[in-house]
Amino acid sequence: MSNPQDPYGQNPYQDGYQQYPQQPYGGQPGYGQQPYGQQPGYGGQPGYGQQPYGQAAYGGGQPPQKPNRTPLYIAIGVAILLVIAVIVAAVVLITRDSGSSGGPSDTTAATSAGDPNDCGMPGTGLASEITDRVASGPLSFPVSAAPGWTKESYTVYAQSTAAAGLEKSIAGQPWQAGAEVGQTNFSTKLDPKDAATRMMPCIAAGQGYNKTNPRITDLSQPEAITVDGVAAAKVTAKILVSVQGVTTPGDVVTVIVVASAPQTYALLVEPIGFPDITAALKAVSDQLKVAKDV
Repeated sequence: MSNPQDPYGQNPYQDGYQQYPQQPYGGQPGYGQQPYGQQPGYGGQPGYGQQPYGQAAYGGGQPPQKPNRTPLYIAIGVAILLVIAVIVAAVVLITRDSGSSGGPSDTTAATSAGDPNDCGMPGTGLASEITDRVASGPLSFPVSAAPGWTKESYTVYAQSTAAAGLEKSIAGQPWQAGAEVGQTNFSTKLDPKDAATRMMPCIAAGQGYNKTNPRITDLSQPEAITVDGVAAAKVTAKILVSVQGVTTPGDVVTVIVVASAPQTYALLVEPIGFPDITAALKAVSDQLKVAKDV
């Protein structure tokens, strides 16, 4: 990844929403005002709608015209169509209910998992201080697990709380490896496996991959593991990039979410093709500890 800078730059929403002028509804001519009955006929004849059909002088014995039943027939036809529509709708609803009784619908499943675009509530973006251990809440690892690495200034996962980490620059390239621990900060509580999966695209969209054309490949299914005896979930993926001056095709990223209180994570960013970095990150993973008294 590139060096994560302050993740909170220009806010694309600062300009507000564009307002549109109101449609002058009051200026529209009203329906029903067209003077059809007042237009003069051709050649001086009376206008349409005023033709005195019932008063034509065809003789005193002219029988009255039969009433027009066309509106009645139309009303009956509409009523029949409405009855048919109600019956069809009832059949569709009954069929749908019986077909979905075996399990929740897709909508229900998606709702229970929460918004897939929710990366968490924004944090400060600044990394916490470290001692001989890199710690956040109950989760930590020793600095000695990654000799020669330095404290990170900005967090890789910007939506975290109280995150801290180490980083290792790649010689001659604007690229670096990282090992970070922090606390998740989702708006709704997530299972560790869902949280780990959710974090991956959020990391790729963060400042560590800004202007690198990131692309996630080989995203694994969540794997149930334990960290220092505590249940956790692990997800791995490759985040491939295209950056001038960077020879590595991208990073292998590992996210481990621990079912601690509060919920914590470990994030390992391994540039592809550097065995020494791979070894250091394995040591970090192996030496993760969960404090029981935090």
